[in-house]
Amino acid sequence: MKPAALVILVGCASGGDATPPIRGDAPRLRVLTYNMNFGVAGDRAGVEAIASASPDIAVLQETNAEWEAALAGTFPHHRFQGPKNEWVAGGMGVLSKWPIASIDQLDTDAGPFFAWRIVIDAPGGPLQILNVHLHPPMDTQSGSWLIGYFSTRAVREREARDHVAKLDRTLPTIVAGDFNEEDEGRAIAVFRERGFASALPRFRPDADTWQWPVGATTLRFRLDHVLFEEAAFRAVGADVVDKGRSDHAPVWADLVRTR
Repeated sequence: MKPAALVILVGCASGGDATPPIRGDAPRLRVLTYNMNFGVAGDRAGVEAIASASPDIAVLQETNAEWEAALAGTFPHHRFQGPKNEWVAGGMGVLSKWPIASIDQLDTDAGPFFAWRIVIDAPGGPLQILNVHLHPPMDTQSGSWLIGYFSTRAVREREARDHVAKLDRTLPTIVAGDFNEEDEGRAIAVFRERGFASALPRFRPDADTWQWPVGATTLRFRLDHVLFEEAAFRAVGADVVDKGRSDHAPVWADLVRTR
C-alpha cells in the first residue's frame, strides 16, 4: 500500500471524541526513520525506499560513507556521521527539506551507539528530533539474541533516560529511530512517562518493521518507532514502507503541529 493511502484524519481515527479540530493552517510534516543496514551500503533500493515515502525529514541509522554518497543530492539539507567506535553499525544521518540549525551528539556509557539531538528550522518554528539507535538485543558475552532480548532491556532504559535528560524541553520534540525493542519496551516507557506517544500502533497496529531469517523461520518484530510529544503534535497517519533490502523497514508518521 502506498503511504498516502494511510493518511487518516484524526477525527475519524478517534471515533468522534471531543478532541479539538486541527486548524487548517497548522504546519504538517512527515517524519521517517530508517535503519539502512551498513551491510548493503549504497544500495539503490534503500535510496528509493526513502524517496517513495516523500518525507520532509528522514533520520537514519547504520549509515556510512557509501550511504552518504548514495543519498547526496536527494534532499536540500543533510548531515552524516560515522561510528564512534569499533561498532561499524553506529553511523547516523539526517535528511531534511528545511535547514538543519544544529546537531548535538549524545553519548552514553549504557550502549555502543550515540544519539543525535537535531534542531530543524521547520514551518511553525524550530523543532527538535532525537535520532536514536539503542543497544541491540544481543548478549555481549554469549552473542545470543535470545538471551539478549531479555537481558538488554535495562540497558536500553538507561540509554533512554540519559538521552531524554539532554533534550530542550522548550522545543516541540519527536523521538525516532531503531529502538531495538517493541511497543512495551522499557526505553519506550521512559518517553511515555514524559508525554510521548507512538504513531505506528494507532494506524498499523499489526505492522512489523524488522525481520531476520533463522533456519526455516523468520523472526519479525516492531523495533523501529516514531514517537511524538503529545503536547506539541497530533498524529494523523503512519505506515511501514515495504521497500529496500535492509533487515529493517522505513517507518513514517504524519504529524500536525499544535504549538
